[in-house]
Amino acid sequence: MSKQVSTRWYIGAWIVWAISVVAFFMTAQIHTSSAGASAVGTSPVSVLAWIVARVCSIVMLVMWIGALVRLGQLGRWGWFAGVLVLQLIALGIIGMIAYAAAGPEDAGVVTRPYPT
Repeated sequence: MSKQVSTRWYIGAWIVWAISVVAFFMTAQIHTSSAGASAVGTSPVSVLAWIVARVCSIVMLVMWIGALVRLGQLGRWGWFAGVLVLQLIALGIIGMIAYAAAGPEDAGVVTRPYPT
């Protein structure tokens, strides 16, 4: 998977995920009982926001794995470790933005004509 595809889709999915999480918490209804316990109810909008957040999470996972595979293919182990560790400590967006801005470029594909 190319750098451009993986980083654009990851960052885009992260932005949509963040918006949907905010929408979920804004539309979820909190019910407090007389005993002081609280429970979160759901509205159709909050359910939709939660589904969108889940789909975005899957997209981010697939793009992150694609970026790691590509970095491994290029042999850029420093970038590989950086993107991996930042994701594992919940700072994956920082790693992917850095990879998009300054990461190694994809190696060009060379095609040679077959001698006849």
